[in-house]
Amino acid sequence: ARACALSFIATAAALNVQSRLTTAQRAGLLLSPQPAGVRKVLPGAGAPVPRGGVESDDWWDGATLGSCVVRRFTDEMAGDRWMLWYSGRSASFDSDVVPLATGAVGLAQSTDGVVWERLAGDEAGGACLVPNEDEWWGFDTSHVGVGDVHVMSSRVIQNGLGLYWMFYFGGDGEELANAPAGAPTRGGRMSIGVALSNDGVHWGRVEGEHPSGAALEPAEGESFVGWPQALRLPSSGDQEESWLLYYHALDEASGRFAIGSAVSSDCVKWTRRDGYCLTAGPEGSFDAGGVSARCVVRKGAELLMFYEAVDAARSHTIGLARSADGLIWERIGAGPVFSPSAEPGAWDGVAVARPWVVPMDDGSARLYYVGRGAEGAVQRIGMARSEGNDWTRWTRWAEEEEEEPGGESA
Repeated sequence: ARACALSFIATAAALNVQSRLTTAQRAGLLLSPQPAGVRKVLPGAGAPVPRGGVESDDWWDGATLGSCVVRRFTDEMAGDRWMLWYSGRSASFDSDVVPLATGAVGLAQSTDGVVWERLAGDEAGGACLVPNEDEWWGFDTSHVGVGDVHVMSSRVIQNGLGLYWMFYFGGDGEELANAPAGAPTRGGRMSIGVALSNDGVHWGRVEGEHPSGAALEPAEGESFVGWPQALRLPSSGDQEESWLLYYHALDEASGRFAIGSAVSSDCVKWTRRDGYCLTAGPEGSFDAGGVSARCVVRKGAELLMFYEAVDAARSHTIGLARSADGLIWERIGAGPVFSPSAEPGAWDGVAVARPWVVPMDDGSARLYYVGRGAEGAVQRIGMARSEGNDWTRWTRWAEEEEEEPGGESA
């Protein structure tokens, strides 16, 4: 009875913001920061059903939410299982770390991709991956965030059932140079790493080739690299497996974000490709201030890149580009495909960012994203649906909608 009461209180707290919003203002909203309550745990590998309960008044995602990765696994016998890894930060997180929606990484599960149950991990605050406290020289000692997750084996690390591979990023203990006076700067120099798991909850870091343990570090002229996404390229016969890793960097010469890529045959050692594959748009455009976090998905014979765009006034929207080979990209249209809500007081009325797209079996797609309203630093996670097969037009999910079948299998 106590657990049920606590769960009710936690749910009420999590929905406190939603309850103050009208239906139109909360359209699309899925997850808000949740500082307190009870969460179930996954006992270990091979046990996808959570059980028990852990109570906390300072969960790792209690202050703000960041980038997310959504995967749907379909089983004819067990049904659908959706998994969402996301970044976040608690109210008690170190205040001298750069003010991003990063800090730790956690997990939520769902049967429909709409109603999510947050799970408690074994790390501090109930997270699954936290800053590296074991190696003071590591690239990820101040904060971490998730970029991508795959279930696979590689030629370096073999596993018959497949392992969860997380491509994540983190910041070290150095102060960021050329930062605005008075702004927190620790952890601003970010790099990219790899972690492995048997169950998607308990993670172990993979040592990268750099002394810091990173798989990819900023190049000369870059302040950081982060928000990685890995894409497997088509191969045939005895052709060596090949992967592309997309990331974005802050180019110090231009002061703008740009998207770069690296190649690998094992997902551990990465070789950076020269230049950037997508850079800021022309003056006056919706992405003139830079291009950053992105999600690359296949649609038919081409690749589509949904990317976070920033204009000269620092407004955040989501743009779209296409490619035949994943290397050369062309923008689609002269404006964003998804923008902040025009509804006064909406939870995502100021900015939309960090896109993640899930193709559905009926040809439509879902766009998971991070939104921000007038409250400032508080960010939440939402979802919109494409208008059928047209992935340039999106409608925010509404509570009265019924779920549709479709998804990816693994």
